[in-house]
Order: sequence, then structure tokens, then C-alpha cells
Amino acid sequence: MKYCSLPVILFVILASIPNTLLAEDYEQREKRIHEEVRQHWADVNNPVPPGDYTLRIDDRTFSMTIPQGRTAASYNRKDIDTQNYREQISEAIKVLDNHQYQRMLGLIGFWRKDQTGIWPFVSTYGATSIGTGLYLAPEWESKIDRTSDKESLWADYRTLESLVEKTKGTIQQFDAKGNRLGRKEIPRDVVVINGRQWAREHYEKAAIVDLPEETVDTYYTGVSENSYIRLLVRAPYTASRYPKDKERPEWVKQSSAFIAQALTSIKISAPAGSTEPDFFTVDESLNTPIEVLVP
Repeated sequence: MKYCSLPVILFVILASIPNTLLAEDYEQREKRIHEEVRQHWADVNNPVPPGDYTLRIDDRTFSMTIPQGRTAASYNRKDIDTQNYREQISEAIKVLDNHQYQRMLGLIGFWRKDQTGIWPFVSTYGATSIGTGLYLAPEWESKIDRTSDKESLWADYRTLESLVEKTKGTIQQFDAKGNRLGRKEIPRDVVVINGRQWAREHYEKAAIVDLPEETVDTYYTGVSENSYIRLLVRAPYTASRYPKDKERPEWVKQSSAFIAQALTSIKISAPAGSTEPDFFTVDESLNTPIEVLVP
């Protein structure tokens, strides 16, 4: 029986390493090509390029920027007549906290995919997403006599107090193993974006079991007695892991810049021809610093 010498064995091992690396490179290249193709068809199916968009809602205008670097986007290209949509819109959602049925119409939504690991050691992904929707109270609510003894049941989204009360939410808590610990109310604060007040819910979700960590910010602002706009922002990281006073990975910087560009672009005009003051409009000198708005 013949035995290979040590030099021959080392030569065989060293010769096989390039093939292994090439195989890994091929696999990564195939993944990248697949992702590029997927993103291409996402853009084909959702042909909304980055840029500035304006939408009319009754006698107001809502404008927002879709940043560069997004994967897919949706945009309501029609001006919205809320009275018409109250009769025709079919999507109804139940607000569990106060048992009201409301109707939602999407305005603008988009997201980007972030590689949250360090290639080639970790190839995990998360999504930075931003979505806005117009929420309409049921048509019957607008016909209720608000001076009646049932007034407390009906919202008036023109006041900050009522908006906060009627849109407050809760979050389910979990332990490290994914077991439910019960629900708790999400804290609220008030922020100002381009001279307009928004009630904000902010919470961070730690990674549990196979669910990744994320930061979720939900903003609310009223646009009429019976309607409000909700803005939902999700970032695939938490401040506890990537504090702002420390050096952050490049993908975290890109995610936060993506959110900042979109948030600071939001503008909602005052009602056309209205002589009544808009409760949510304040001086732009009171704008909340972007560092507070972005995770």
C-alpha cells in the first residue's frame, strides 16, 4: 500500500481551497443576482420612482419624498374625496383598544432592504419601511349629535387630546423564549414636523427566538373632524444595540438617513380657504430635532 508524502497532502489541500472559495463566491453571486432580479420585478410591479409626491385630500394637500435606495413603493395617484371613499372603500379595520371600526386608505408606502450583517461572515437582512394611510371614521359617526350624552364615544381628530385618546395602542410583551407576558400601553409624546404636531408612539422590540429586533415609530395627526393620517416607520435595529453616541455600522447609518429624508419632507397644507385655525399647525421654529425623530 502506497502512502502520500506530507508535501503531496499539503499540495492537495491548498489546491482545493481556491475551488471552495470559488464555490462560495458563486453562491453569493447567485444570491445577489436573484435579489437584483427580484428588486427589478418589484419595481416593475410597483412603478413608483423615488422623488417628491403630492396628493390632494379634500381641500388639503399631503406631500412626501420617496428616497433613493428603496426597493418598492406604492402611491395613491388619485386625489381623495373622503365623502366618496366613506361609501365605497371596502377595507375595514377594527381598533381593538376602543372597539371602533375605521376605514383606511393607503397614501404612500415604500421600503428598503438592509444587509444587517457583515458579509461574508453574516448575511442577514432587515427592512426599513415607511407607510402612510388616511383613516376615516365610519360615516355614521359624522352624523351623530356631538352634544348628546354619547359624545364621549365619538372622536374629534381636530384636537390633540381626542386624537391621542382615540388612537392609543398597546404592545404585546414577550420574554427571551418568546412567551407572552401580557400587553402594555405604548407611551406617547408630541413631536413637530414641518410646523405640524404629531402624536408619536415609540417602542423598541428586542430580538426573541427567530424574530429580529426592530424600532417602531407610529405618528398620528388629524386632518378633519372624522379623519386622521397615520405614519408608520420601522427600522431593523434598536438604539440599545446601536446607540447614537457610538460609531454605528454603515447599514445603520444608511437606514437612519433613509428615514430622516422621508420624515423631514412631509408637509400637510392648511384647509383651502378656511378661516379657522388648524390646531395641529405651529411655528416651524418648534420643529423637533431630527435626531429625536430618527431611531
